[in-house]
Amino acid sequence: MNCKLIISMLFVACLGGACPALSYAQQATANEVIVFNNAESPIPYRIPAIAQTRRGTLLAACDYRVSKTDIGWGNQNGLFQVNVVMRSSDDHGLTWSDTVCVARGNEHAVERRRIAYGDPSLVADRTSDEVLLHCVAGNVGYQRATRRDPQHAVFFRSMDGGKTWDDGTDLTEMIYGFYDGKLPGSGQADGIFLTSGRIMQSRYVKVGKYYRLYIAHPLRQQGRDRIGTYVIYSDDFGRSWQVLGGATMVAPSTAQDESKVEELPNGDVLLSCRELTGGRKFNVFSYTNARKAIGRWGQEVMPDNMTAHEVNACNGEILMLQVRKVATGKRVWLALQSVPLSANRDSVGFFYKEVPSGKRMSDTQTWKHGWQRGLRLTDRSSCYSTMVRMDNGRLAFLYERDGRNGGYDIVYRSLSVSEITGGKYE
Repeated sequence: MNCKLIISMLFVACLGGACPALSYAQQATANEVIVFNNAESPIPYRIPAIAQTRRGTLLAACDYRVSKTDIGWGNQNGLFQVNVVMRSSDDHGLTWSDTVCVARGNEHAVERRRIAYGDPSLVADRTSDEVLLHCVAGNVGYQRATRRDPQHAVFFRSMDGGKTWDDGTDLTEMIYGFYDGKLPGSGQADGIFLTSGRIMQSRYVKVGKYYRLYIAHPLRQQGRDRIGTYVIYSDDFGRSWQVLGGATMVAPSTAQDESKVEELPNGDVLLSCRELTGGRKFNVFSYTNARKAIGRWGQEVMPDNMTAHEVNACNGEILMLQVRKVATGKRVWLALQSVPLSANRDSVGFFYKEVPSGKRMSDTQTWKHGWQRGLRLTDRSSCYSTMVRMDNGRLAFLYERDGRNGGYDIVYRSLSVSEITGGKYE
């Protein structure tokens, strides 16, 4: 993508011949499809992202790692190139389109951000046909990045529900600039890594034309063990961003790893963090003025059954759903957290928790207790996961399974709340 161009998902199989043209996926089991088949690809797939457009189309994306490793790290083949590939489904995941490249790296690009695009995150606007795709970009890894030589943050935009995409907008300087002189020692950020998977769009907070977007990111500073994780938000569908709660010296979480954001039923913001050494940490931003994004963060917590002994250090997804509690017949809110149910990278499944009403839902101590283990999807090797609720009420769940050759099969499952909770909620 070294010139301004539009990529058609309907007619272009892939750019530059670097991606295989795959036929319609075959259903592996009921409600399950291997969307990106790593076992049959010489180039590994990793890092799933998923969204559903307002017209019902599912968009599934992931890394196609020509470099055979994380973005910014040249592997034994000496290459840095990573592409982001995508498939779409118009029947809730039963069948999928051919694979297309929506962001293609160029090993020989002069502009460094164009060398590789990876770790995608997605959101489809709830009121228009706009879709936003964020990619980490360039040939510098997060751990080696500096303020002068950063890992890039590039946003691609579709105005037609994911059929065509623009050339991307690099917002690296904007995002890094938030933290200049604001960190300990009047320092600046060296590494910033916007987390892959689902970009969260508010159900309630709308400023102007769009409902608010949120992305979480870890931030590292050279010479310091931990800075932590921050959340940025956008009121113009990703064209500009601000730091939620401000770029303070004390981060909302000390976890400093891939993290996700969800909205509570009262409009407050829940942060779910992958702890560097394993486990999950949670914090809540409580609004005093949601429209102006004014409020404060609470004190983060780690649930007793989500420590490093129970949960691998892994990127998962947090989702809030209104459901019916079978035992009482009442409508309640339920939080779902996907993650390996293991200290190892295997056994991807769910924790779930009924969310209390009123002010208690924004009390971080609420998020320390009450989590229950739900459905385990597999006993096999498995890793990153993401999900959205579809317009048919089921969950579109996309996760990594069966690791080999530096990648994983990217597997789609259509799931009901009843399946996830063993029939306790539906």
